[in-house]
Amino acid sequence: MNRRYLLAGTAALLGASMSPVRATAVDHDEKLTIALFGATARSGREIVKQGLARGYKIKGFARTPSKLGVEHENLEMFKGDIRDRAAIDALLTGDEIVMSMVGRGPPADPMAEIGQVDIYTVMGENLIGAMKAKGNTRLIMASSTGVEHRADIDGAKPPPGDMSNMWRWNARHLYNDMYEMEKLIEKSGLDYILLRPGFMVEEPARHDMKFNNTGETPGARVITYEDFAAFILDHVEGGNYWNTAVGMYSDTIMNPAAEIEKFLAKQKAAQAAGQ
Repeated sequence: MNRRYLLAGTAALLGASMSPVRATAVDHDEKLTIALFGATARSGREIVKQGLARGYKIKGFARTPSKLGVEHENLEMFKGDIRDRAAIDALLTGDEIVMSMVGRGPPADPMAEIGQVDIYTVMGENLIGAMKAKGNTRLIMASSTGVEHRADIDGAKPPPGDMSNMWRWNARHLYNDMYEMEKLIEKSGLDYILLRPGFMVEEPARHDMKFNNTGETPGARVITYEDFAAFILDHVEGGNYWNTAVGMYSDTIMNPAAEIEKFLAKQKAAQAAGQ
């Protein structure tokens, strides 16, 4: 299960509407190059698929590039870890639009408490530093609706019964690290889009996404990977969402218990296949 749809999907239900902040129009004679960190993540794979179909050149970055299983004349894969600044520098030349779908993997027990997390702030610092050193100016970063509904790090553990509240408390360190990463990016001087998707599923595109920039994105709502990737690629070269955090949701409500059951069943099947 992808960490973003598991983590973001259990936030509390709130309502809001989206009002664009500013447009950043870009005029190019040919398709841009996308530097995609987390190319083998589920969302990264969909961006690769759709991006190549649209004619973009993609530089993919992953710890195990062979996991992508895609070969294309417009795709170049790089091996590295987001914590390794030198590996990031080796990919960038200054001309790319930078995207990151990197995230922490889900715990073996989806309802277990997650300890200290720093992958997001470390990633933010490394990407910002590398981009400024090389001259890249635009960053599209995957975050989560969970940052909007995060629990107080020092707050009391909630009583059993409400899975959404328990998940937010268990993941409070993770969501706080995401939040701190967002603050780094907002203050960086780069042009950015912070993506806060809800629970993502591997289903055909529904074209039903809604957007919010007030910090009150409804939680526990389902969107598809296909719609998520299409939105990103639709706004790579312009649009009204630059320099804002975009909550992404739909009217389809997630069933946390059912999704956790699916996740555990998938884990069991994977373990059995590995024996």
